[in-house]
Amino acid sequence: MIIEARDLKKHFGSIKALDGVTVGIPKGITLILGPNGGGKSTFLKLATGVYRPSAGEIRVFGEVPWNNGRLKARFGVAYDPPAFPQFTTGREWLTLFAESKGFGEEEVERVAELFEVKGFLDKRISGYSSGMLKRLSLAQAFVGKPELIFLDEPLANIDFDSMERVIEIIEEMKKTNFVVISHIWEPLIPIVDWVVVIGNGKLVLSGEAEEVQEEVEKLFKPHIERSKRKGAQEGPSSSGQEGRQTPATR
Repeated sequence: MIIEARDLKKHFGSIKALDGVTVGIPKGITLILGPNGGGKSTFLKLATGVYRPSAGEIRVFGEVPWNNGRLKARFGVAYDPPAFPQFTTGREWLTLFAESKGFGEEEVERVAELFEVKGFLDKRISGYSSGMLKRLSLAQAFVGKPELIFLDEPLANIDFDSMERVIEIIEEMKKTNFVVISHIWEPLIPIVDWVVVIGNGKLVLSGEAEEVQEEVEKLFKPHIERSKRKGAQEGPSSSGQEGRQTPATR
């Protein structure tokens, strides 16, 4: 396993963002799903060393991420929403980031071409649209060809062509490990190896993508179907009392 969590907890005051998650993530492409506020982004930030666990432990490549610069050099991250210094250009930022990892302009050009950011790379980041920011964030995560890349909502705020390109890049990079958090999960299911679902701060589901796909669909699709049925059943009644059912006459 490249990531292992044991009884992992993260509390923010009385809020239990993660409450005893034990899970292993193997090599390959892993998709982490869950409702908003369910704990998946907290898990990501614990795995990347942004947060320190309140209790339990998490290890990446066998090491504790918190305060571990050597480990952090082995992975790339694209957080959502992206955050950059506003008064630099995209090129200046990528160059600074590449140099911190021991790379130069050639690597900047490679990731810029990969995510098609060359057209705005010399403009100040303060003028970027949300889609430009997302693509710059993705390019940053790929600098230096890291062993492991964490992508937080990689398909958000980009157009359909860019979404297709991101999926192609992930699929093509067979030797790289990915941990992807995404609300837009259906296009990703065919290319991932492992799926983890976190909700209400707890592990809901973990397994090989092919084996758990049906369970994933049951978790995320019935809510839409139920609300459709509810809408069909609840209509304005003749008495004006909304939602009250009138017995059928025979």
